Formats: sequence, C-alpha cells, structure tokens
Amino acid sequence: MSVDMQPHPAIPPFEPPPLSAMITESSKRILWIVGLYRAVCGVLLLGTALFLDLHSVGILAPNAFITTAGLYLVYGILTFWWVQRDSQGLPLPALLLALLAGDIAFIALLMYAGGSAGGPLSILLFPQLAASGWLLRSQMAFFHAALASSVLIVLDSWRLIDGLIAPAQILQTGLVGFGYFATVGVALALGRYTKASEDLAAQRGIDVANLEQVNRLIIQDMQDGVLVVDLNGVVRGHNAQVTRLLGGFGRMRGGMRLAEFSSTLHDYWRRWQEDFAEPLPPFKVDATQRLLRVRLVRIGSGLNGGTLIYLEDLGRAQGEAQQIKLAAMGRLTASIAHEVRNPLSAINQAAQLLEEDGSVAPEGHRLLTMIRANAKRIDRIVGEVLQLNRRDRKQPEVIALGDFIHSLVEEIVQAQSMAAGAVSIQAPPELGVIFDRGHLNQIVWNLVRNAWQHCQKKEASIRVVVRPGYMGDAVICELSDDGPGIPAELRAQIFEPFFTTRPGGTGLGLYIARELADANGATLELLPRGPGANFRMTLKRAA
Repeated sequence: MSVDMQPHPAIPPFEPPPLSAMITESSKRILWIVGLYRAVCGVLLLGTALFLDLHSVGILAPNAFITTAGLYLVYGILTFWWVQRDSQGLPLPALLLALLAGDIAFIALLMYAGGSAGGPLSILLFPQLAASGWLLRSQMAFFHAALASSVLIVLDSWRLIDGLIAPAQILQTGLVGFGYFATVGVALALGRYTKASEDLAAQRGIDVANLEQVNRLIIQDMQDGVLVVDLNGVVRGHNAQVTRLLGGFGRMRGGMRLAEFSSTLHDYWRRWQEDFAEPLPPFKVDATQRLLRVRLVRIGSGLNGGTLIYLEDLGRAQGEAQQIKLAAMGRLTASIAHEVRNPLSAINQAAQLLEEDGSVAPEGHRLLTMIRANAKRIDRIVGEVLQLNRRDRKQPEVIALGDFIHSLVEEIVQAQSMAAGAVSIQAPPELGVIFDRGHLNQIVWNLVRNAWQHCQKKEASIRVVVRPGYMGDAVICELSDDGPGIPAELRAQIFEPFFTTRPGGTGLGLYIARELADANGATLELLPRGPGANFRMTLKRAA
C-alpha cells in the first residue's frame, strides 16, 4: 500500500447545524402539545360563541366573533396535522414564526370582534411564546414576544381611539406584553439549561458506549475464555474463546444455563457460591482435551449482581514455553541440518557410483540398497526439521478453498497411488480464505496422506467437508477417515514434535501442520468423535 506524502488542503471539521435549525423528535413533541392546545382553544372559543348569548357577555360583534373562532379552529386543526408530518418543509425558526403569526392574527381579530370583553384573550398566547423560547434557545425568541406585544398594543390603541375600550385596557395590555417577555426569558433559560444537560447526557452516553465497545473488543481478543453469569446461573455473555476452549462450536449462545455450557463449570460455580475461599482445581475438557484453570469474580451487587468466570488454558502456557525451546532448537537444528546434508549427499552419490560401477559383489548390493534407503530417510528427516523455521515466512493471499481442495486432492491421489474415489469432497465454491498457499498445501497434503495410511482404502474412506463457520468470519474444513482412530491415551500427544506411532515416521508432520496453521491465524485440532480420526481446521474467511 502506497502512502501519499503530498500535502493536502486543510479540511474544515464537520460542524453540525445548530439545534435551533433542526426539528428533532423532542421539538416535534412540543409542537404537538402546542398544536393540541391551539386546537382545544379553537374548540372552546367556538363552543362558547355557539352556546352562549354573546351580547350578554359584552361581545361587540357576535357574528364576526363566531366566524373568527371557527376559522381559528380550522387553523388549529390544520397546524396540528402539519406538525405531525415527517417533514414540515421549513426550518424550526421559520415554522415557529409562521405559527405564532397565525395565532397573533386570529387572537387580534377575536379581541377586536369581542370589544371590551375580548381583552383577556391575549393570555392565550403565553404557551406559544413559551414554546418559542424553549425551542429556539436564542435571542430570536424575544422578537416573538416583541411582535405579539406590538400587535396587541397597536390593536388596543386603535380600539381606544374608536372608543371601544377604556384607557385602563392599554395598561393591562402593557402588563401582558411584559409577561410575554418574562415568559420567553424563563423558557429560554430553562431551554438552554436543558440543552446543556442533554448535551452532557449525550456525551456521557457516547463515552459509555465507546467504553463498552472497547471492553467488548478487549474481551473478544483475550486468550482466556470469559463468561458472565447472573445470579440464576444463566450465561448473559461470553467471548469466542469460550467455544474454542469448551468445544461448543455453534451450540453455545447467550441466555443458556451454565450447566448447558459445561456441567463441571456449573458445579464449580455452585461450590464457589457456597464458599468463596474453596480452591478450585483445574479440570480437563473431554471435547477439546484442554486443561483449564477456573477463576471466579463477583460483579455487581444485589439482584443486579453476577459472576465473571475466567477460563485459562494451562496448555497454552506450556505451549508457549515449548515454543521458546523449539525456536532455540530450530535454530540449532537448521545449522546442523545444513552441515549434515553435505556429507549425506556425498554418501548417497558414492553409493550410487558403486552400484553403477559393477565392481561390487552381488551380496554387497543389499548393503548399498540399505545405505541409499537410510540416506533418503535421513534427508527426509532433515527436510522436515528445516520446515520448523518456515512458519514466520508466510505470504497470505485469498484462496478459493473449494477449488484448491479439489485440485490438490487430485494431485495427492496421483502422487500417493490412491484409489479413485477414495476421497469424498464437499466444498462450496464460493468460500474463500486468507492463507499462505504453500502452507495450506503442506497441511492438507499431510492430513490426507496420514488418513490414507490408516483408512480402509475403500470408496470415500476419506471425507473432506468445507462449510462456513458459526461466527460468520471463519471457514471450517473437517477431514475424517474410516480407520481405527487414535486411542484416547494418545490424543494429547499427537501434535507433539517427534511423537509417532508409525515405524519409520519422524513425528513432525502433524506438529508442523499445526504450527503452519497457527502462523496463518488458523487452528488445527483433533475432534473427539469417531470411529476414525477427525481433524478440524478453522481458517479466516475472506471478505
């Protein structure tokens, strides 16, 4: 991947639009409440105009009052429907101003038609102005209060000139206007305080979500298995390592009881609940042949409490120590192997020359054959020892696993003189993996060759099955045979270097195969089911 070192023009940071310009869900809720209030006011005003004698209550123009009240009800219903839409077509400040202008216009007409009895109607604008202060949270809200106050004062001045109201009404309207400004100011302060609280809560929520994600990633990448168990023994969460350690591929999920994960773990958890100080010895999992150490920690308190269970693979620590020793041994054997191959080549060539010379007595040909056979065996051992250092020199690439398996098995069948149809393959062509091609070639070749040496050599004696992994990011390749299988007492040793049950074997084949799989981020394991040997390799799936 190339890195462009040329300077780029500075990109300004993204700035979200101010809250006052957006219509959020909370803003819609407040607009819905104000719209409902407006519609209710229209219903009450129209109902009062229709069922009361307007002359008796001092209404100057009853017909005009009824008409205006009816239009205000229609306006209230239309605006209530408008604010329920997904998009209002206007930014929030323009929408609030338009709604308030309609309210002011209708209230002013009602006051004019009501004469001296219409003065108290100015108090109906308080909720709309309070909503403007709360939602705008800026000095623009005071313009709404000034607009409403100015219109009402001009209206009352006009009515005073016409002799429709007493001079004291102007003072009352001025006090109402002062109340408008006070209402907007209080709503504005509360809105800003609420905005600060919402921003703080949102930031805290983001921090908590980020921390939760970091914790989840850390737990998923831990080498130890982690389970979260509630007070009732129900597993509320676990990482992927748990399924690898306990061998429950595809079977384990959150919400299951701990006993379904492992009866031994459930017994340990129950004993620990009774006595926190009781030592819990390591236990061996039959399915994976792993030796696990269990550590339990109490989390939370009361009814919300639970238990955190850590599973540590003791074999991993032993394996790491063994890797250190094998790395040192690998460096030593590599230098020795190179030195051994030179005289070995000379011995093999000398034996070949003696055999071709014809001066060797007939009884000596058997000795020459033994020399050449053992020289070839030593050369094979040296070659396998040299492969111990190959795991760090990988070149991963995307491989179509189905096509790769089919072509490689055909090559193995020809090279090993295997019967046609001895290997059955089930591999979807669309599954791709990320792996070093040479390493994967060597692993599959070794597994198929071993299976052929121990199977019954019949039709489909060896079965290769490729399928998607349960976690979605893996591909599982299983290889099994119909041979006698591996005795239970030897299962824990088959991946150890130089361990073999076959005469003439080096004991390095399976060890190197697992090392190469591990170098490519894959796992190679022996499954406990029979009747023959069953190996499973879990590889990284290509996107």
